[in-house]
Amino acid sequence: MAQHPRCVAIGETGLDYYRDHASPEEQAVAFKAQLEIARTYGKAVVIHTRDADDHTLRMLDEHAHGIKVIIHCFSMGSRIDECLAHEDWWISFAGNVTYPKNKDLRDAALKVPASRLLVETDAPYLSPQPNRGKPNSPALVVLTAQALALERRVSYHDFNLEVESAAQAVFGW
Repeated sequence: MAQHPRCVAIGETGLDYYRDHASPEEQAVAFKAQLEIARTYGKAVVIHTRDADDHTLRMLDEHAHGIKVIIHCFSMGSRIDECLAHEDWWISFAGNVTYPKNKDLRDAALKVPASRLLVETDAPYLSPQPNRGKPNSPALVVLTAQALALERRVSYHDFNLEVESAAQAVFGW
């Protein structure tokens, strides 16, 4: 499937220690294998991490050289500088960046260069304000993008063009 011309990324892959479905060791083996698939076929990799940030970042440092990395549903506000130190990493924000208590994520979003910033839904989860608590849908991504444009003090139109350009760069469209 990775060879198919319409395939632009591998994932979402990574480590999730929040749920107890597989041991950390089993997850690490699968994660490393999926990074190798991305490398072999020249695809970007979409990274999921939950309660495993240290291990995820360590594995990416060790095994993702030369691979375009997208940190999906970015939640590591305090580690944004560490992530941005990798020029081939993109940072993707979901609806949780709009929650009033997540100022650290909004501050992180201000640090991300426009050329490496993405916006996503993570549907059906993490609906942006004011739809929080209801199922998310792709149509609501505009609310997250509008909130980030406002936070970054750029017009929604300009922000949209920047995100589109970043997506083109990482996915090779």
